[in-house]
Amino acid sequence: MDVMLVFDAVVALFGAYMIGSALHMKKSGRINSMVLAQEELKKVKDTKGFIDFLYWREMLFGALVLIVGVLGVLNETIMPIGKASILEVIIFLAAFIWFQNSLAKAREKFLHL
Repeated sequence: MDVMLVFDAVVALFGAYMIGSALHMKKSGRINSMVLAQEELKKVKDTKGFIDFLYWREMLFGALVLIVGVLGVLNETIMPIGKASILEVIIFLAAFIWFQNSLAKAREKFLHL
């Protein structure tokens, strides 16, 4: 089995998980431990505000990661995209950096530090 195929499938699953995590947080009103560590969860001063702030950002991040993973799987199995795979990596890294910055802003705004 091709290592890149497995990697792309894991990336796609991670994107789907992030979407599911955002939906679950919105529905349950509880912050997922994938987003904040247990010790940080105790420091949240406004759980609803944190979830509202992060919800669409996590959904967008998850969707971008899911798309990148699916494109990677398609590239490995059905239709090679050649040098466009570099664009995949750039999109993934940009989305990751953007989401990490959003998470840092959420920590600053909604956690007692």
